[in-house]
Amino acid sequence: MSEKSPVKNVNLFHLRVFLTVCELRSVSKAAHELGRSQPAITQAVNSLEKLFDTKLFHRTTKGITVTEEAKTLEKRIARAIGYMDSFFENLLKNYSNVPKNAARHITITQLNALKAVAEAGSFSAGAAISNKANPTIHRAARDLEHSVNLSLFERTSFGVKPTKMALQLAQVAGVMERELELGLAELARMSDQEKGNTAIGAMPMARSYIIPKAATEFKEHYPSHKISIVEGSYEYLLHDLMRGKLDFLIGAKRKLPEGIGIKEEPLLTESIVLLMPKHHPLAEQDNFEVGELLAYPWILPRTSSPLRHNYEALFLKSNLPEPVNVIECNSLSASRVILENSNTLMLLSEAQARHELVANTLLSKRIKGFEAIRTIVLQYRSEALLTTTQLALIKHIKNVALGEQHTECFSEW
Repeated sequence: MSEKSPVKNVNLFHLRVFLTVCELRSVSKAAHELGRSQPAITQAVNSLEKLFDTKLFHRTTKGITVTEEAKTLEKRIARAIGYMDSFFENLLKNYSNVPKNAARHITITQLNALKAVAEAGSFSAGAAISNKANPTIHRAARDLEHSVNLSLFERTSFGVKPTKMALQLAQVAGVMERELELGLAELARMSDQEKGNTAIGAMPMARSYIIPKAATEFKEHYPSHKISIVEGSYEYLLHDLMRGKLDFLIGAKRKLPEGIGIKEEPLLTESIVLLMPKHHPLAEQDNFEVGELLAYPWILPRTSSPLRHNYEALFLKSNLPEPVNVIECNSLSASRVILENSNTLMLLSEAQARHELVANTLLSKRIKGFEAIRTIVLQYRSEALLTTTQLALIKHIKNVALGEQHTECFSEW
């Protein structure tokens, strides 16, 4: 998400004013409901119209009518504010010292400071990544702490760190911001000006073929829609998905943490095979016994990854010890160099090694009794409301995945 996004400076109270005016269809009634003057309500609405660069209300002799643009924004703003209010409703159930109206006194400046500190892990690092002075970040974060009447930071031997509560609130703030960003994207689409963006968390198989191909096809129809393909460990990407920095994640299915708000859709299943360089001593053979493979070095998938479980099961099922000459590596490019310059073996999906197999730099082999498969899934937040354009991107991804599934089925047949 762009640091220059206008929603980073939005007035949260103005958003509440907007929702109240939408509900009551009257500036005077909204002023009475919120305990503010009519000029203050009008000024808040004018500020939002300038921020979102669109007309939100039409004033007539019969009252106020809501524009189509405002109806689109109302949905997103209600969701954004709803995340914050729900968080504090739950907080009040466990912490009686939290002010009942705390959510209404929090500012976007305070939330931006909290997100920066939560992401970077400290005040100084948070100031650096947000391009703010350390005292500015410190003051905003402490003001937030005062507003909620809870400790959001704790001193450790490594310095001041955000508490678990602070990290949860930062996650809520991130999802709020993303909701407003999507509202802006939908407004642009209404005026035939596609300005949206989608951030995709990509695990190795997805980023080696599915996402690049789908993104290329999608951009032919939506050239102005920005796509960000983000790499990283699954844990890192899942964390970013939950705090609104990613819109969805594609990778091998694995067990999700209990109670986490994630939905997933299967894209395809793929076979796991044995890979080796074309110069390997076993290159002329096929359908190996597991014991034949112990004499050679191996590349291990990262601990806790689904592929690592396949690797461990391979030797466990045969009652054989795992190889001792190993390198743990989760990078295909690094693994490629290792394989091409040694007699190393590894397990991988054929789809993930597509380019190397087509170029004949690596060979795909089968192991007797080993029929491992894995499912590639698309994951997104349970409460996510993706835009029409993002759903079109997902459709391209599913079509590419379906084609990949057919290709693998035919190659096995």
